[in-house]
Amino acid sequence: MPLEIKHIYFTEGELKKALINFSVLKKQFFEAEDIKEIIIDKTNALRVIFKVDPILDFEDNKIAYSHAEVAAALFAFCMVSKIPLPRRGVKELHANDEKVYLTITLEEDVQFEKYVISNVLKNSSNVKK
Repeated sequence: MPLEIKHIYFTEGELKKALINFSVLKKQFFEAEDIKEIIIDKTNALRVIFKVDPILDFEDNKIAYSHAEVAAALFAFCMVSKIPLPRRGVKELHANDEKVYLTITLEEDVQFEKYVISNVLKNSSNVKK
């Protein structure tokens, strides 16, 4: 079975943009300039925390996003940015020391018994000569 693994890495700016747009759904309004620090918590399920300007009056001057919220925000970002995401396949959210990224794993079931290599070339088109 062929196995395809695709990684989509997001810059800090793309992550901010995705989560700021997602925040509108939660009725949390702020700008990228209001974010003072980004914390990517990888202890259990990946979370992202924005430390924001105290003038915004968020609890503890933080805005936290769960694993599911980060994933949803990045999926929406991909759709709007026309980054193709296959419908099938396992989609996982990860982070390394530098970036947050999505991993998409596609495993195709191929019938190898029908796969034959021949030394004879045949034209199977319907074009008449």
